[in-house]
Amino acid sequence: MIVRDKTQDLLNYLEDTSNVQGKASLLYLPQNNQEVLESIKDCLRRKIPFTLSSGHTGTTGGCVPLQGAVISLENLNQIIDINQEKQIVRTQAGLTLENLEKEINKFNLTLRAFPTESLAFIGGAIATSASGVRGFGYGSIRKYVRGLEVILTTGEVIKIKRGEIISKGRCFDFKHKGKSFKFTVPSYQLPEVKSQAGYYVKDNMDLIDLFIGSEGTLGVIVSCELKLEKIPFNVFDGLIFFSKEDNALEFIEEIKSLKRSGQMNPASLELFDKNSLELLKDEYSFIPNCQAAVYFEQEVEDEASSQSLLLKWQELIEKNKAFLDESILADTQGERKRVFDFRHKLPQMINEFLRRNNQVKTAGDIAVPDDKFNEMYDFYKKIAREAKMRYVNFGHIGESHLHFNFLPSSDQEGRKAKKYLKQLCQKAVSLGGTVSAEHGIGKIKKSYLKIMYKESEIKAMSTLKKYFDPSGLLGLDNIFDKELLFK
Repeated sequence: MIVRDKTQDLLNYLEDTSNVQGKASLLYLPQNNQEVLESIKDCLRRKIPFTLSSGHTGTTGGCVPLQGAVISLENLNQIIDINQEKQIVRTQAGLTLENLEKEINKFNLTLRAFPTESLAFIGGAIATSASGVRGFGYGSIRKYVRGLEVILTTGEVIKIKRGEIISKGRCFDFKHKGKSFKFTVPSYQLPEVKSQAGYYVKDNMDLIDLFIGSEGTLGVIVSCELKLEKIPFNVFDGLIFFSKEDNALEFIEEIKSLKRSGQMNPASLELFDKNSLELLKDEYSFIPNCQAAVYFEQEVEDEASSQSLLLKWQELIEKNKAFLDESILADTQGERKRVFDFRHKLPQMINEFLRRNNQVKTAGDIAVPDDKFNEMYDFYKKIAREAKMRYVNFGHIGESHLHFNFLPSSDQEGRKAKKYLKQLCQKAVSLGGTVSAEHGIGKIKKSYLKIMYKESEIKAMSTLKKYFDPSGLLGLDNIFDKELLFK
């Protein structure tokens, strides 16, 4: 077991992209499952909180400890097995998504729900039920998880296969390796939109879904089994610029309508508002003077469909009055990389801005029902006018899910941004939406979870956590206030 206690050894584990700054006194670097268990036992013996650390790519401070110890899973980074025939991979939790993809690509396989950040660990992606840029076509990683191996703080190692343990209503009652488990999950109803806010619960649910998205609070995911798919024949990307925002929104709505009718099925559909493009102009001189841009990713099955789909997209682009000459339809590896890098540069630039100004991320991760999106979008604009603060609005518009980011440059602006963000969350919930569609609650969005759920429902979450983690020390401060665990 590798254990570190020097300040310089801990520094890299005390922040994520939210810019939350943490504290810790110990770092555990287990090499295998037994050492993970030993590190848990040591923390319990010392009676100190412990936080799981993955790739530090989160945006809500979930992997950032505020006290106690860090258990990093970075050395559990091996692929256990690839079954090409069944299109299944078994892997340890500390493998990065990038390295996973490299290895499975050798077998002409891919993980379709590939979360946006390639340096994220697969365990972290599962713990937050990550989705990302391909969510429009493939949803979150949840639907591709077929098995989990989880170490509980009580010492049990449970192996869960999808479909094997199902609740009766909200009650689970089962035995695993001779130990009886009996508990009830909270009674709240999840919104009918893409959501990653609190524990995933519903009637007659699969046990595996409880641990997916639990943000490192119920147990330590040490390995997983994922369903893969064949790499598509070809893919082309589009980056389409519009002189008017309304034209971009009409373009998006037509694509969504075509998807609903089964005529088109792009993997990605994303919006960049004018402010996003202005920020990106510092890096990309090819951006024209425009009001909005749309990014899409389209997979094709064969050469014939490739040509027909290209023609279809060109017709839609021309019909909706885009800049034809400045827009990009990328069908070569080099061109696709340029568009891909453009899509992923904006979050990096936002994080760099906040770090330069010593500000914590203040961003909406809101999704609403499709028929309420226009109302929510108008409210974004209203809040932006009232706040009179720099902001960008971009993201997964295909799922009625945008990332509205304030860019505060001072503590005073940061406090003001939080108040306006609360109004955005309240509006989203009033429309049947969620305060967090994909990034989770972590440490910085706990107050917004209280907008979605009653106090009694959040208390029920803490009761569920205490069932699996009686000490209450695992992932302390994530999702809900620690006071709920120690009353």
